[in-house]
Amino acid sequence: MESYFDNMLEKQLIDDRRDFHKYAEVKWTEFRTSSVVAKRLMDLGYDVKLGLDICVKGVQFGYPDEEYMKFQEERAITQGADSELVKQMAGLPGVVGILDTGKKGPVTAFRFDMDALNNQEILESGHYPYEEGFASINEGFCHACGHDGHTSIGLGVAQVLMKMKDKLTGKIKLIFQPAEEGGGGAIGMVKKGILDDVEYFFAIHVGLTKLDGLPLKSHGIICGVNDFLDNRRIDVSYIGKAAHPCGDPHVGKNALLAACAATLNIHSIAPHSEGMLRINVGKLEGGVSRNTIAPTANFQLECRGENQIVADYGEDKVMAIIKGAASMYQVESHIDIVGCTPSATSDEKAIEMVYSVAQDVDWFKEYHRIGSVGGSDDASDMIRQVQKNGGIGTYIGLGADFASGFHHSAFDFDENVMLPSVELLVKLVEKLQK
Repeated sequence: MESYFDNMLEKQLIDDRRDFHKYAEVKWTEFRTSSVVAKRLMDLGYDVKLGLDICVKGVQFGYPDEEYMKFQEERAITQGADSELVKQMAGLPGVVGILDTGKKGPVTAFRFDMDALNNQEILESGHYPYEEGFASINEGFCHACGHDGHTSIGLGVAQVLMKMKDKLTGKIKLIFQPAEEGGGGAIGMVKKGILDDVEYFFAIHVGLTKLDGLPLKSHGIICGVNDFLDNRRIDVSYIGKAAHPCGDPHVGKNALLAACAATLNIHSIAPHSEGMLRINVGKLEGGVSRNTIAPTANFQLECRGENQIVADYGEDKVMAIIKGAASMYQVESHIDIVGCTPSATSDEKAIEMVYSVAQDVDWFKEYHRIGSVGGSDDASDMIRQVQKNGGIGTYIGLGADFASGFHHSAFDFDENVMLPSVELLVKLVEKLQK
C-alpha cells in the first residue's frame, strides 16, 4: 500500500494543483480544468462521461449568456483545453470518471469541486503563488477556497485506484463538479441520476472549522459535519422614476431609497428559536448621477438557515420587507431566486468509517468526529440524494494551514495535505472491500 503514496505522486499533486491554480476558472467556465481532468482519466482507463451525459441542463443558477460562454470556451482552448472535449461538454463543464471492476461490490462516489471565485488574486511579494509563478493569469478569477487542491486530490485518487483495480470490487465514481460557488453545479448531476445507485458518498474540503470555533490546522481532520445551512440566494431590482431633485422632486420615485430601506430592515430581521439564521445583503447599487433622483437600484442577498424551517422564516421576512419598501416608495420590484442549497447532515456510520481510517494515515494527528462547514456547500444536494436512496455519506474536512481566510485574495493552503488526503480516500475504498 505505502508504495503508492511516494514522492513522485506528491510532486504530481503539487504540479497539478499549481496548474489548476494558474488557470483559475469560475462557475460554468471550468472548460480547461474539465478537459485536463477528462484527458487524464481517459489515459488512466476510466469510463469518462461529460456534458449532457452527466448533467441536466436548465436547472443551473447564474448560468452565463451564450456570448460569454463562447468567449470562455475559446479562452480555455487557448490555454490548453482539448477543443473536442470542450465541444462534448455542450456548455456544461464537469467530469465523471467511472471505475467498474466487473465484480460484485459497493458503489462508492467521491465529489471534488473544481471552480474558482470572482476574486482578483493578490500579485505581490509575500504571496506564495505569486512568488513561485503560479498565481492566476485569468484576471478576476482566483482559487481562494482550495478547489484546485480538491481537483488534484481527485486525480491522485484516480491514479492509485486504477493501479489497484485487480484488488477492488464494485464500482467507484469520481465526480468532478463545476459551479459549487453559487452556481448549483450539483443539482444538475443529481437530477441526471449520477448519485442514484451510490451506496457510499464522500465529499472533501481543505480546512473547515472545529466545534470550538477555531480553524482546523494542518494534521487535523474532521470526519463529518451536520451544519450545512439551507441557503437562498436572491437578486432584487427596483424601478422608480427619474426627476430633478430641485426642479420637480415630487415627481420622482426614488428606487435607491427603497433599496436602502429594504437593506437596513433585512439586516434587522429577528433570529429564530429553532436554529441559526444568517442574512446578508452583499451588493447594493443604484442611481445615475448626483443630481437625479435614482430611477433604478438593485441588490443581492443571501438568506441562510440551519434548517428549512428557519430558512423559510428568513425568506418570508425578506420578501415582506422587499415588497413593503417598494410600496413605501411607490416603485416596482422584481425578485429573482438565483440559487438554493439545502441543509444536510452526515451519517454516523460514514463518520465512524472516516475516523477509523484516518488513524491509519500517519499525517493526521488530531481527530474530530464532527466539525463545522461554516456555511453552505451543494455537496448537501448529493448527500441528501444518496441518503434518499438508502445510502450513507459524509463531508470531510482536511486540516491545512492557510495564508489567509477562505475567499480572500491572498488565500493559499499547505500543499502537504494533498498526499495524505489521497491515501485517506483510497483507504476508504479498501475498507469498503471488507
